[in-house]
Amino acid sequence: MRAIPNTMIRASAGSGKTFQLTNRFIRLLLNGQAPERIIALTFTRKAAGEFFEGILTKLARAASDPEEAKRLASGIGQAEGDFGPDDFRSALRDLVKKMNRLSLGTIDSFFHRVLGMFSPEYGLGGEFEMMSEFERKHTRLSVLETLFTRSRGNRGGQESLIESHRLATAGQERRDFVKSFTEHLNRCHELLLRVPESNRWGSPERIWPSGNPWVKQKQDLAEMVNEWRGIIDGGAFSGKLCNAWEKIADHLAGWVPGLSLKPVSSVVFDRAIAGLDEMENGDWELPFDRKVYYPTKTFCRKLARVFRHCVAWELEMRLTRTKGIHSLLSAYEEVYDAQVRRAGRLTFSDLPMLLAPREGQAVLGGGGPNQLDIEYRLDGAFDHWLLDEFQDTSTVQWRVMENLIDEVMQDPEGERTFFCVGDPKQSIYQWRGGDPTLFERIEARYQAAASGEFETVSLDVSWRSCGAVLDLVNAVFGSPAVLQQFDENQTAADRWATTWENHQPARPRADEDGHAMYITVEAREERWALVAHLLDRIQPIANGLNCAIIVQKNNTVREVVDFLRGALPDVPVVGESATNPGADNPLGMALLSFFRAAAHPRERFSWGHVSLTPLARLVPSDPDERQAALRSVQRDVYRRGFEPVVFDWLGLIDKSNMDPFAQWRAKQFLDLARQFDETGSRDIDEFVQFVTAQETTDASGANVVQVMTIHKAKGLTFDATIVPDVEGFRLDEVPRDTLHTHKTGDADADWILSLPSKEICEVDDQLGMALAEARSDGCYENFCKLYVGLTRASHGLYVVSTERKPTGRSSNYIRLLNETLADGDSKPLEGAPVSAGIVFERGDFGWTEARRAEAAKPTVERALVQAGRVHVRLARRRASDHGAVVLSGAQLFEAGGSDAVSFGLAVHKVFEQVEWADDTTPASLEPFRERMPEAVAEVERCLADETLAKRLVQPEGDVQLWRESAFDVVTDNEMISGVFDRVHLFADRAEIIDFKSDRVGDQASMKKAAERYTPQMTTYRQALAKLTGMAEQKISIRLIFTHTARVVEL
Repeated sequence: MRAIPNTMIRASAGSGKTFQLTNRFIRLLLNGQAPERIIALTFTRKAAGEFFEGILTKLARAASDPEEAKRLASGIGQAEGDFGPDDFRSALRDLVKKMNRLSLGTIDSFFHRVLGMFSPEYGLGGEFEMMSEFERKHTRLSVLETLFTRSRGNRGGQESLIESHRLATAGQERRDFVKSFTEHLNRCHELLLRVPESNRWGSPERIWPSGNPWVKQKQDLAEMVNEWRGIIDGGAFSGKLCNAWEKIADHLAGWVPGLSLKPVSSVVFDRAIAGLDEMENGDWELPFDRKVYYPTKTFCRKLARVFRHCVAWELEMRLTRTKGIHSLLSAYEEVYDAQVRRAGRLTFSDLPMLLAPREGQAVLGGGGPNQLDIEYRLDGAFDHWLLDEFQDTSTVQWRVMENLIDEVMQDPEGERTFFCVGDPKQSIYQWRGGDPTLFERIEARYQAAASGEFETVSLDVSWRSCGAVLDLVNAVFGSPAVLQQFDENQTAADRWATTWENHQPARPRADEDGHAMYITVEAREERWALVAHLLDRIQPIANGLNCAIIVQKNNTVREVVDFLRGALPDVPVVGESATNPGADNPLGMALLSFFRAAAHPRERFSWGHVSLTPLARLVPSDPDERQAALRSVQRDVYRRGFEPVVFDWLGLIDKSNMDPFAQWRAKQFLDLARQFDETGSRDIDEFVQFVTAQETTDASGANVVQVMTIHKAKGLTFDATIVPDVEGFRLDEVPRDTLHTHKTGDADADWILSLPSKEICEVDDQLGMALAEARSDGCYENFCKLYVGLTRASHGLYVVSTERKPTGRSSNYIRLLNETLADGDSKPLEGAPVSAGIVFERGDFGWTEARRAEAAKPTVERALVQAGRVHVRLARRRASDHGAVVLSGAQLFEAGGSDAVSFGLAVHKVFEQVEWADDTTPASLEPFRERMPEAVAEVERCLADETLAKRLVQPEGDVQLWRESAFDVVTDNEMISGVFDRVHLFADRAEIIDFKSDRVGDQASMKKAAERYTPQMTTYRQALAKLTGMAEQKISIRLIFTHTARVVEL
């Protein structure tokens, strides 16, 4: 045995997975392994951060405390005295010193890094970028547009695309081409990348290697049904049975592929199609209504002929549809690869496909680099591999790492190691490619090949949950005989049984009080009222408890949050589902309509919306002037970007009438504008699409009740959880019209087919096995989802559902909970606002008292040392914040106030056209005369003034002119932003000219206005001095008041 063995750990929920990973890393460090030669990968940045923080914390404690050093040495499998504080201090110092060379991160970041190392070999020229979700969606639309445009210009291509769509939607009424195409992309594009070969999609040769046994009859279906119908009366059937046969005949006569072959609630049909083989032989017997019937051979064979024809017809359509989907996606993929990937724009799902393509698959239009060359260079980089959440690793991701880890396992010196940890019971990401069977396959493979040098460890002692919580968990999942009832194929139940051991609380938790309940209500809509009651009973905020409500879908998150905020207004409730901060509030929607109106001034709907909001008062009421103002917004966006424009317009809105939520959303809208500016685009339509597509999660923090999905809750721990969303259908339900991937023994795709209904699959051996596999996979994932949901709580677990119906036999969560938890009649939950029954209970609500006392214990506050900061965080300010807004709030919202703002913008736009005042000036103003007649007239009046015009005549000698020049400079730890209207730069001095359109009249009002602008212009002088290196005293400032055509020098 090697000193540090290769190890696979099956870590049940709460059993210390991160603890094991950090200990392994530290053990390697203490045994002299260089930290940069260790690679540790997980699936989320949060998990990677916790992993690194855990390593640093353990090392720091062991470095400063001999007792901690002893405990840590023992925890990593070393004898007492092997390592002391000095050893841990040395390891910590080495780790920190080499921090920039560590490989601790997500599996996606590792793939990104590898592709970056070999980007030239992949034809990326060393440059590539990862697209955001918005960019991915926008790019998809662009590719579709290119695809449609090409097909229109090529009759053959257009016909081919239409034919592919027709085949892909065979048996479905789908007239919306784009919507249908997009749905196929959402569901199947990544599947195409994993399995690009056309001969695996809808291939009868692969499904039935000995030949397709299903062949349509040449005779029309209705004729065959009528022939069979004609002998029903002569079959010696009872009147009730004859009526059943007639209903079946009516249904089959009008049946076409895509419809359900089975009539509604027909027991006779179920028994008939299940006996198809015997029926064809003419010796079928039918038990019905407490009697057994023996139909004639003629009756049997005619009915069997009808059934076989229908099955063959449906399968023909399913094969055709599957091939059509492949053809449609392949056409898209060809354009996407050429237009997007080869341009270096990638998604994270692209990375493993590029790094480990299937044999014969083209990479970025070519063969790609030699895989052995890549693996040879990478193999020399790492000696020790640590993989987290291994149950969520996909086969494609494993293919990237497989040969590298094989080399580690085959190391003849035994000095390299492999360590992975995961829990197949928490495999809830099969929908995105996670393969829980990979865990078993790799375990069997390495145990067989490692000659005793590969160990598997199971951890079932929970450091998270107390005994009461684990009693409920063990009761639900600890009975294989019960679980088998929910999986007809029993594969899921058998897989679960091989990994299950009853969970035990660790010593710190074993003696702690807790509470676990399963409670039922009469109606679905009563569940949320009971949740509110439970929150009132446990008082999570008052008792200092972390509390989560865990549901299945994002829509339910929003529903629960809305209900609880109304029912418990004093309890802060936060939804962890995605929200749209740019478009889920009146202010955001008004701003988006405003920008749409700016981009499309003649579009009535957007302006109609704006006219109903306070923004309307900031825009001229005259239609022509409004059009000019909106066009100036468009030009302002093009010149300055969206963030400063949004900033300016938000600054004009009266904040006194905005509630805190609106003010928060305003800041988020501004941040979205900044993010969009980083893309470099100035397209308003793209900006609107970007903002409406951006989703975020509300910040949770402490002292709130969080509502989240099971997937969000994975990996988290709470003092109390409420699980009120366990309604649903069969656990082994297979969604209709999904593509099933039949896999070989090593999980490689064998064939893909849009599976038909259960009654059709079960008459064919191959499809029957495929359906059983799909059902078992779905059932296993549903077991995993419930397990994750029930194992998040440390002390309080409350499961809520509707009552199980006395006649209900649906194999759903409610039945599973009742089969495993019910012991006699339920007892009423006292004080509940609805009729509620306690089906299962361990402990009581008194556990919160102990937790509150625990939270109230005094803690020693650590003294914080103020660390010096070399680079301070810069505050951002616009130069015009110094009082540049001339109109008061009252004036702004008065009639005509907003017109003044628009007029000022127009005057600036016209003055921007004046390079130097000379004979060419009138011609430069002419294009604006029709759109901005008043502004042009005011500028011409200024230029007619001899004194003013001299300031705009080109001086003698060398001079540099800036017009409408935006700037950002740092002064006194502030980032100052602004726009110079006009600057004349000479060799030894400079002149700032700023145009002001204030309606000033006499000298006194002009002087008062100039005083108001002095702080702003002083900042402009400081900024110009910073930008040019010129002394401030060398910079003069002149204000030109356009209304009076007068110049004021500051």
